[in-house]
Amino acid sequence: MRRTLLIVLATVVFIVAAGFLALLVGPGPAPNAALVNATPIPNQQVTSDIHTVVNNHPYLCYLNAATLVRTSGSSGLGSVTGSKPNTWSPSFVASWLDQEITAEVVAQENAKLGIPAPSATDLALAKADLIGSMDSTLSQVASTAYACPTSATAILDSMPADFVQRQVLAQANSEALLAHEGGVALDDQSLRRYFEENRSHFDTVCVSGILLGNQATASSVRTQLEGGANFADVAAFASQDASRTKGGALGCFAPGSANYQSVQTDVGSLAVGQITQPLASQNGKYVLLKVTSRTPSTYESVRSVVRRTALGVDASRVSQQANNLVKNATIWIDPTYGTWNASKGGVIPTTTPIPAVVGG
Repeated sequence: MRRTLLIVLATVVFIVAAGFLALLVGPGPAPNAALVNATPIPNQQVTSDIHTVVNNHPYLCYLNAATLVRTSGSSGLGSVTGSKPNTWSPSFVASWLDQEITAEVVAQENAKLGIPAPSATDLALAKADLIGSMDSTLSQVASTAYACPTSATAILDSMPADFVQRQVLAQANSEALLAHEGGVALDDQSLRRYFEENRSHFDTVCVSGILLGNQATASSVRTQLEGGANFADVAAFASQDASRTKGGALGCFAPGSANYQSVQTDVGSLAVGQITQPLASQNGKYVLLKVTSRTPSTYESVRSVVRRTALGVDASRVSQQANNLVKNATIWIDPTYGTWNASKGGVIPTTTPIPAVVGG
């Protein structure tokens, strides 16, 4: 009896002492950065990822480029470090945690829908898609002050293997949901059929352009061109950009090149020699584009582009679906990082700089 009582008293003393010590040094970090429908996102994983990203300048350059492309140049990534030494930016940490939460919600939805976990082949294709997407983003800022003198492959090779594996897994899960909800399967037979049904979308297209001051002038010039005026001569005389010295020639755009999608959106399936309606450009100006040549592609030469294009079918609708899934999920956030706003579907950053965790 006496021995048992001593053990109990010793235990009480230990608990009290431990509690007093906690008061002296402060509470330790929560084991989880977030809970997503009761599934944990470990704090160690989040802090390790952020430490990795913040200390990898090529990856930060890519993230800045991606932000610029997504916002049409209106804003960049912003600071990733906090206002005090050895801290992280609360807004950057919140945005990274948002990404992790979305990835977990998508994975849970796939399991609910009975979508199989990505196979080794799926992961390999997803990594190729991720690299292609990153390289496309890097290409779009290549001629600007924000250019990143590196490639997607080099960036990923500089990151820890487990970090890359999780990024690829998130890509594969997103693609699986897109394929399931978008209605375009990603097997070779389905992709080939999609290519055959949309052949002109994968031509190498050469175009010339005339940039004009307003829509009325562009409409008038188009009427002249349709009446037989020579496009190169009119461009040399009237175009308000540097292409006038080349008769308006803007170059050729192959599937997968940085600006191909925007050119394809502008000219669609116009035949060689046809001219677009006036298209709104920057600063209130308008441009007329003429298709000067089309070179058909083989399926084998553009298979990866066909895959990425097919994934884009209904992408906006599926993206909205993912946003709704996030908003309807039960989310808990470690207060160190902020609070969860269900109506926004995102983390509201704390106002306090977040201590940097060296090495995660």
